[in-house]
Amino acid sequence: MYQSAFGKAHYQINEGKLHRNGKASIEVLDDPNLYKVKMDYVIKKKKLVPVPSKYLEGETVINLPSLFKDERGYLELEKEKQMEVDGARLVHLGRTTLREFKDAHKIRVFLKNGKSKIELIYHPTLPGTGWDQIKIIFISDVPLLDGYTIICHLKE
Repeated sequence: MYQSAFGKAHYQINEGKLHRNGKASIEVLDDPNLYKVKMDYVIKKKKLVPVPSKYLEGETVINLPSLFKDERGYLELEKEKQMEVDGARLVHLGRTTLREFKDAHKIRVFLKNGKSKIELIYHPTLPGTGWDQIKIIFISDVPLLDGYTIICHLKE
């Protein structure tokens, strides 16, 4: 059974080397032709960490084909291995298990804005977009931030 994925999901950002924690949200935007997913985050940095404030929060919109409203898009991506979409390249990294969610899809999203790449786990039984364990990997000319990863988990 395919799950429709609409609404807003809230995520907790795990503590990392340079940050204490944070929060993120993912919202599906209304569009009859695309599956538009807006991601935003706010990070609380640790004291004395010299990170410019512009890196502590961000927002991006990923435009996916409407097939990604449910598992059909992920199954197609698994078959094709990678896919070019508006503003990003998607790569299927295989199947994985996340807690009790077996055969979840592991996806990497290379954003064409050049600021980050995203790795996510999709499972059709998860609420909202079906995404959990989202990793945002920064691409930056600031050496401290280049390759820095924040990990988000769906709040239960």
